Amino acid sequence: MGDPAVIIVSGVTEGDEYAAARRLERRLLDLWPDLARSKTDHVRIFVGLKMHGQKIEDLDLVVIGTFAEARSFDVEWKFYPRDAEPFTPRSAKVRNFALVIEVKSHTATGVRFENSVASVRYVRNGEVSWECVTEKNRAQMFEFKKWLDRFGLDYVHVQNLVLFTGLKERDLPPRPHVCIASDTSFERILNVLGQVTSPRENDRRVTLSYGSDEAFDRMLAPNSPLFMTLEPTPLDRRRMDLIAKSALPDAWLGDLGERQILLKGRGGVGKTVILLQMAYRAFDQSNRRSIVLTFNKALVADMRRTMSLLGVPRGVQAGGVAIETVHSFIGRVMLKLGVIGGYDGFLEDYQRHKATLLDYLRSGAVTADDLAGMMRADATDFDWDLVFVDEGQDWPGDEIAILNAIYGPKRLIVSDGVDQYVRESVADWASNLEKGQSTMRRLKKCLRMKANVASFVADVALELGLDDWDLVPNADAAGGRVIIYEGDLASQPARIAELVGEARDLGNYPVDLLACVPPQSVKRTLGVSGSVAAEAYLVAGGKVWDGTARDVREHYPTDRDELRFVQYDSCRGLEGWTTVNYDLDLLWDYKVRQWLSEDHVHDPLMESRDEAAERHAARWTMIPLTRAIDTLVINVGPADGPLRSVLQRVADRRPDFVEWIDLGASDL
Repeated sequence: MGDPAVIIVSGVTEGDEYAAARRLERRLLDLWPDLARSKTDHVRIFVGLKMHGQKIEDLDLVVIGTFAEARSFDVEWKFYPRDAEPFTPRSAKVRNFALVIEVKSHTATGVRFENSVASVRYVRNGEVSWECVTEKNRAQMFEFKKWLDRFGLDYVHVQNLVLFTGLKERDLPPRPHVCIASDTSFERILNVLGQVTSPRENDRRVTLSYGSDEAFDRMLAPNSPLFMTLEPTPLDRRRMDLIAKSALPDAWLGDLGERQILLKGRGGVGKTVILLQMAYRAFDQSNRRSIVLTFNKALVADMRRTMSLLGVPRGVQAGGVAIETVHSFIGRVMLKLGVIGGYDGFLEDYQRHKATLLDYLRSGAVTADDLAGMMRADATDFDWDLVFVDEGQDWPGDEIAILNAIYGPKRLIVSDGVDQYVRESVADWASNLEKGQSTMRRLKKCLRMKANVASFVADVALELGLDDWDLVPNADAAGGRVIIYEGDLASQPARIAELVGEARDLGNYPVDLLACVPPQSVKRTLGVSGSVAAEAYLVAGGKVWDGTARDVREHYPTDRDELRFVQYDSCRGLEGWTTVNYDLDLLWDYKVRQWLSEDHVHDPLMESRDEAAERHAARWTMIPLTRAIDTLVINVGPADGPLRSVLQRVADRRPDFVEWIDLGASDL
């Protein structure tokens, strides 16, 4: 299991958490001085552990200990078994343990206890708010277990503890509970574990064990996720620099919190990156807390990856940035305000629940004081200085009204994708606002696509009848190419491997690429979904992050060699050095049928139902076409159709950088 160094502290090497780790190391040696010389026992203390891809990413301390022979400790209190009376053990030993510890430096005036539940005080914008640290720590423990489960380490019990470095044992409430203090000995910590982990007894003899020796060996092995780091690619660094270093006009930043901001622009102008830029600057310059809301789970994963690479927290005290789906956020508001009692059937009754919540807010059943109290009592989830809205053009009116009622228009920054709306009507964020309460920033310069790709996309837009396309190619980003494959691209993963190899030669990694697939090519077996194209690439020896699978898209990719796959419905806001659009004509057909099957209102004097459906499909097609930076790959079938005809005409006009390849005639 590695070198014989017994207690190893790794991770962050400064701050309160690091000091707490060193203090904990001394407490261990106070109890067992021989531990420093043991060659068979191991304790690892991880400071500032990152659980990349989880909803909760940051843990103050994770402490893992495993001993070849169970070590004895003196019993101080009664232990509490799960289904029996409390008892005082005759003897107690510990074989191993796994602890998730939240560190708080508040003094006694900043901590309050309600029975065994602890909360800590913060002052934000002159207002006092409280964070339930016991519940936060418990959530961290469950998230840590989920993270271990992702890597097959699901046979380890984990215990949560809250360490108050500004308190003494005498300041804590009567036990049992999970709180410890600056003067708590490690022997007492073991007694705390005996009280709160429901230990089993054998004739009143107890051995604390949190898993098998094999499980702990795997958890501390060099390839364990505990030692995993997230390495940025060159494209990641480009995006990070754009967010952290690129200048934004002072007026844009000055408007934050003073008036509602609308960012309008077509796909490719970088609206999502600008949202993240503004949220990052608000954190970096003013310690403001921002939440970014989107409908797209794949985009949530992508943005969280970027924020994680930048090291941006989401804490209460120092500010930060959180990224969530709209449904998750509004559901939590509903739960907090008593609209729902739980999440069972939540999405099925979502529309009805929204109507109830909006009625509460408009009727006065929920007052401004109630909302302020919600933010003070649960600042972590609700106290946001700024609210950034991605793809705001698709928000229904009731959700806009809910957000305005809770936070007011001045805190809102809305990204509005011109001609990228996919619902019946375009959302109106500025209605009922007085003059000066809202400002619009129009974005026209293409920041994503290289000039050739942008020109190709503009030609396609005009051929599809989108006459008002006004995206201006970036002359500073010369080059770019387009490849159109005719035939079954999913059955030829060697083609994708070739594209990956070309991107690697330019310093990119597979995670920098993006593959989009239509819903028709996502198979579902026994409740498990996955992309046919992703599976073919995987079988051929590649690595994938298959965002078409429900359980995968909750977490962003952590391996640079994973090629990302998403459904077309989830590709907005994403980008790739090379993007591969599988069966794009199937997306067209799918969106036409979707529009015709729904109850849409249209003007028959202006266009027929079929024409309106094709206009809807055209708008949708432009979204994946604007995801590429350098190489745009399009795959269509051999059958004639409106989209294929448009692509053929544009390809014929742009032979210098557009290549059309018939896979049926190919030898590859």
